[in-house]
Amino acid sequence: MAVTTHLREVRKSKGLTQKEVAEALLISKDSLSRYERGEQDPRLEVAIRLSKYYEVSMEQLYEINSFQN
Repeated sequence: MAVTTHLREVRKSKGLTQKEVAEALLISKDSLSRYERGEQDPRLEVAIRLSKYYEVSMEQLYEINSFQN
């Protein structure tokens, strides 16, 4: 299973910087950058906070793709 994030697109559509979001959610800017680039997945708690902060559903932030064997 692969997860594609739309974090960067949503953040930019809201006119926010990584610094603003990171400070509001009490996470590092580097962590947010890794989440946006798909290099690291946020913990569930952080993913929920991102969803609430951006006022969008989890489905809008994350796209889950299943792989068939």
